[in-house]
Amino acid sequence: MFDWDRNNLRKIRAHKIGQEEVEQTLRNDPLAVYEQEVGGEIRFVYYGETDSGRLLAVVVTERGELIRVVTAYDLDAGQKREYLERRAEGE
Repeated sequence: MFDWDRNNLRKIRAHKIGQEEVEQTLRNDPLAVYEQEVGGEIRFVYYGETDSGRLLAVVVTERGELIRVVTAYDLDAGQKREYLERRAEGE
């Protein structure tokens, strides 16, 4: 289950990304890229794609049973290359 509110919806809309695109990306077997700690909270960064093939990075944190989307953005050229190479290697 995803945790959405005005703040995180505003952040993804700033990148011209919709809520459904983020949820699709997280359901479509994204690649875990790295994790980081921000303000005592662990955040996970995933690269993945929407049903239409748009490549996104999605930053999330877990809050109990909920997945809280922090932000999402389109992959840049280097990130796309990394994602496609890892997929080609079977990840």
